Parts: sequence; structure tokens; C-alpha cells
Amino acid sequence: AVRQVEPTMPLPPGYTGCTILGDGQVVPLADVSQLLSWIDSEERGTSPKLTTPSDAGAIAPPADSFSDNAILIVDDSVNVRRFLAMTLEKAGYRVEQAKDGQDAVEKLTGGLRVKAVICDIEMPRLDGFGVLAKLRANPDFKTLPIAMLTSRSGDKHRQLASSLGATAYFSKPYNEQELLRTLKEIAH
Repeated sequence: AVRQVEPTMPLPPGYTGCTILGDGQVVPLADVSQLLSWIDSEERGTSPKLTTPSDAGAIAPPADSFSDNAILIVDDSVNVRRFLAMTLEKAGYRVEQAKDGQDAVEKLTGGLRVKAVICDIEMPRLDGFGVLAKLRANPDFKTLPIAMLTSRSGDKHRQLASSLGATAYFSKPYNEQELLRTLKEIAH
């Protein structure tokens, strides 16, 4: 999970937040190219403006703040998110999580860049169909691959998801190999 940091002092450009590892260790995240550019400008005496506490929350993460293989998991079940995250991380993906559809839309429109989204349908605040509708209505996300992963296996739900722009549809329990194979195809 990546967290924004509310700094008490100015931070250099390129600092994008932190992540908490499985063992509880906090690790800072940096955009290396931005950080090297800042160091170079410091040496030449042309330092760019530092990020201050008052404007840190207003700045969206840079578009390249996640690698090309970042995947957003959207599910209101913590256990489903954890299990799916472990599966994806073992396959080499970076994982970001959202607790419901509204959280996912806010993260994506706030600057989170991912290669694909795996989304549940039944969630509080904003369901998976709402996520599809909102993202497909936004030009920035029209082509973002979105795979639905749900306990709803009926044709009615599958057809509605497809008509709203879902790229793939999986029923729980899902076949791990099939999910990874499809994800590799749609998130190329």
C-alpha cells in the first residue's frame, strides 16, 4: 500500500510517498529521474521549488510514479484484496489497493497510474458498474483495461459489465492461471 506523506518540512522533488512492507518497515518512494534532476540543479545552484506541507496534498503523484506493471485491486473484502495481491506480486506485478469503487476512482483521478484494474461488482459507496461507467466517461481512462472479478456469474451481470466497457470478466472462485494469462494479454 502506498501512502502520501504529510511532511513537516519541505521535501525534495521526486519524493512521492512511502510504502509499508509486510514486515512493517516503512520505505520511502522516489522518482529517481526527478531526484537526480534536483540534485543536478542543486549543484548548479538552480534549485527548483521544494514541496511544502501546505501544497503536498494538492500535488498528484507523477504519471510514472508506478512501474508499467502496476495493477489496482478494487474490492471491499480485505481478504480478497490480500490474497489477490499476493498472487499478483508473486507474478511480478506491483499492486495498489482500493477498498471500494469510490476509493478507486479517487485514486485514479488523483494521479495514480496503473496498467490495469481488477474490480469487484458488489461494493459500498460505488459498485463495480459505477466504476466502469465513471472511468469510461473520462477520456483519460477510456482504454484502461478493467477486469471484473465477482461472485456474480450470471449472463445478466456479464453482459452489463461488457456493455459498460469491461475488458474481461471472472467469477469467484477464479482460476489463478487463467486470470494471470488474461491480465498479461490485456495489460501489455
